[in-house]
This record gives sequence, structure tokens and C-alpha cells, in this order.
Amino acid sequence: MRARPSLAVAALTAALLLPTGTPAHADAAPATTAPATTGPPLITDDQGRALILHGLNTAGSAKGPSGLPWITRADVAREARDIGTNSVRYLIQWRNVEPSPGRYDERYLDEVAKRVAWYREQGMHVILDMHQDMYGPSACAGSPGAGDGAPAWASLSDGLPCKLQDPWSLTYLQPGIVRAFDNFWNHTGKHPELMRRYTAMWRHVAARFAKEPAVLGYDLMNEPFGGSRQFAAFEGPTLTSFYQRIVTAIRQVDRDNWIFAEPQVLGPNEGFATALKKISDPRPGGSRVVLAPHFYPLGIDLGGSYTGAAKLLARGQFELWRHNLPASARRLGTPLWIGEVGGIPETAPGALDFTADWLAMADGLGIGWAYWSNDPGSGGVVDGKGDLTGIGRLLARPYPRAVAGTPTKISYSSGKLTVAWRNRSGAHGPTEIWFPSKPRVTSSDPAGRWRTTWDAKRRVLSVWADPKTPSHTVVVSP
Repeated sequence: MRARPSLAVAALTAALLLPTGTPAHADAAPATTAPATTGPPLITDDQGRALILHGLNTAGSAKGPSGLPWITRADVAREARDIGTNSVRYLIQWRNVEPSPGRYDERYLDEVAKRVAWYREQGMHVILDMHQDMYGPSACAGSPGAGDGAPAWASLSDGLPCKLQDPWSLTYLQPGIVRAFDNFWNHTGKHPELMRRYTAMWRHVAARFAKEPAVLGYDLMNEPFGGSRQFAAFEGPTLTSFYQRIVTAIRQVDRDNWIFAEPQVLGPNEGFATALKKISDPRPGGSRVVLAPHFYPLGIDLGGSYTGAAKLLARGQFELWRHNLPASARRLGTPLWIGEVGGIPETAPGALDFTADWLAMADGLGIGWAYWSNDPGSGGVVDGKGDLTGIGRLLARPYPRAVAGTPTKISYSSGKLTVAWRNRSGAHGPTEIWFPSKPRVTSSDPAGRWRTTWDAKRRVLSVWADPKTPSHTVVVSP
């Protein structure tokens, strides 16, 4: 979740107040986009095609007591048509799934399933995100309801004080919140049952949605915070083993869906490498674990704009993120996906330039993203009348939804999209490109050896490349 100033502010304070571990260090090499031959693995569909996930976080409104977003079936259809999204990061909460220990609320999961079906109707991929902010609504005794995520029975602050701070992110450093996280991670040695219950809860959710064709995977925890332990002291010994237990449990009931693992919130959000260790996936046929960091440059959070000194700082963190997070994904042997990005209202100076720049970064890296968020307003993609905002219009950019090979270039400029890929064993079917209107297409393949079809309703161009040509470049324009 974002609410400016964000957790980046807390990162500066935590580095001083929580002296347990240090951020993972970046290599000294210049920050450049890794060539495709050395890039991270790919998220793929059942045809082996590389998925480039463009989607929205749905939604901030789901952090309320009901745990459900504001959307209707018509909103999902309009999003797919007007923005071309092929995915959604759909927020759910532990407190709604498991309101008391070991009792799962099937009526809540029924409501989630109903909304997942709306995305299935549009051919979209759903990533279920177990969301939390400030641990849970019962963790801060002085400001009840300030957070979201954990149920009251699992929110053990041991009577320590807590009041909502301004900016809100500093509430993470209140003693009650730190203790709630310390008890959850069992840093106190008193509550190993909390992580066990969370793991069992995820196993139940995965069993419920394993056969739902729209569900692509599971985002195990939003923006993990280590309490009194941070950086390598948290990610290595605690967060990695926590994820490993959940992956093992999920694989008992779901052998196929992807599992999205976020690094800790402090550091990677701003471009520092993660200290997570490799997570073993026991499924046959290869790992389906994805590294899913967020991107919220400190310059944006501190400056409230993308101009002047704030932009200069943000651009430096663009370069950090562009270098360090793909390098972390390669080290871990996982695909890379931006689980949250955005969070700046378009009324802020330079907001549209910031949006264009992070979109270009994602294209250059060949990775997907989920924008925060689809809630109506100046920071979202639609206004109060349901019309696209300026940010929404930027997000509605042509892109390859699925690539029948390994992408080597994705570039969009002046209305023209260039997509290049090379053949890869196991990938078949057409390359699918979302374009807002019927396009013109050129290809580097020999004349007569490639073809296209246009689905006007879905606004999707399908390109069947020449199978005897090892690499392909198509240019799509209005």
C-alpha cells in the first residue's frame, strides 16, 4: 500500500533505530539493463509463452472490515477493454480468511471466488495477495483499526504503546507494532504458533483456488516488516525459512500455480538488493517462485513530486532498482515482477513523467507490474465518473501480453510498439499484443512465412511467427 510519505521514510529511521543487520550491498558495476541472455527466468503460461503482466492492485478499499474491493463485474470488463490489463493483484486479508484460530470463513472465500470469476470472464490472470499494513487493525492499541491484515487473536503487542503517526509509515516503529511483528516472527521465542497458523491458512486458500483457471498464483505477504530485526538479519534466517514452509505447504494442494515472494519492505522498495536466500520449490517440472519487490523511490516519497532534487534522487534509485533487483532475481533463479508501483497523484508535479519513466524501465527489463491502485481518484486510473485519469491513459499502452519465446526487446514510443523475441523450446502458439485500435504490423520474418489475426473485441493482435526463423521483430503502429 502507498500513502505518501511511505515506508521509505520509515526506512531512514529504521536504519538508525533498529541496528540489527545491514542492507544487502549492490555490486559496483554500472546500472544497465541486463541483456536477455542473462536475464531472470520467465513467468510462463500453459503454452510456455512468456507472460508480461500488466495489472492493477485491487484495491485499497479491500483493506476495510469486509476485505472486499469496491469493484463490480462491469468495472472489471471496462478495465480490460480500456486499459488492456491482463492481470490483477487482488488483495485479501488474513483476518477475513481466518477470523478465529483454525476456523476459515468460507463465505468470505465465496465472495472472493465470485470476483475472481469476473476476471476469468475477461481472460485475466489473478494473483491473490495476502495484504497487511502495520500488521493488523488490532496491533496498535492507541489507534484501533489503523492497520489491516492480521486477525485480533494473532495481534500480540503485549500491552506496549502505539499511536498512529504522521506520516503513517512511522507507526511501524511504534513499540506495539514492533512487538506484534516480533511475536509473529517468533523473535521473542514465545509464539511459534503464529507462523504455523499463517502457513496453514495459506494452504487452505491454495486448496480452495488450485483448480480455478484464472488464478495464476499467490503473493505470500505484502511488504514484510521484520520488527526489531531488519535487512540480512531478518531476510536470511527468518523470512526465507518462513517462505519455504509456506511453499512446501502450498505444494501439498497446488502443484502448478506460481508463488510470489516479496523481499522485506525496507531497502528493496528503494532499489537495494534483497538478502533473501533461494527458496526450493518441490513441484515436478521446475520452480515457479517469483521475486516480487515493489518500487517506491525515496525521492518521490520525501519530495512529493518528480521534479528538482526529488527527481534527481528518484532517478538514482531507478538505476539502483534497475541493476540490483534483476541481479537478485538471477541469483535466486526466479522471474521478477513489480508487485506495486505508482502511488503518486497525477496532480503532483512530474507525476506523469514518473509514470512514463517507470513504464519504460519495466519495458526495458521485459517484466510486468501491478499499479497501485485501481481505487478512483487522482492517484488511480479512473476518476469519480469512471473516466480514465492521465495516469490511466499512460497505463493503457500497447504491450505484448504473451510472447511465444524469450523476449529480447520491448519498446514503446510515439504510438509505435516494437517487440523482439527469440525462439525457445517449449513455447508455442501466437505472440499476443494488446493494442487500443486495429494496428498496422511489420515483421522481420520472411514474407509469406508469418501471419496475424485481430480480435477487435479484446483489442488483441495475435502474431504467428515463422517457426524456422530463430528470432523475430515486429513493429506495431496505428
